[in-house]
Amino acid sequence: MTKLVEWLGAAGLFVGVWAYLFISTPVGHSTDFARHFVLFLPFYALLAFAVISVSIIAWRVYTFNDCEEAAKELKQEIEDAKADLRKKGFKIE
Repeated sequence: MTKLVEWLGAAGLFVGVWAYLFISTPVGHSTDFARHFVLFLPFYALLAFAVISVSIIAWRVYTFNDCEEAAKELKQEIEDAKADLRKKGFKIE
């Protein structure tokens, strides 16, 4: 099962439960708070998803490791490529 199918299944389940709750709570028989909560539940879920996503991205950027050896190796490969191109007659700044 691909991630797309998993996400679509979860979204479909959420929409189904939300629609059932929204339709099954009559206006006169529920509190305003419950009706308001059910009405804005998709917004709250989206807001929670966004906060969690930004938190995960921020944490991974904060804990990102530098690769000093790889950076030196890449710079050396760039210099080697420039030298090779100069030998072949290219002008490089």
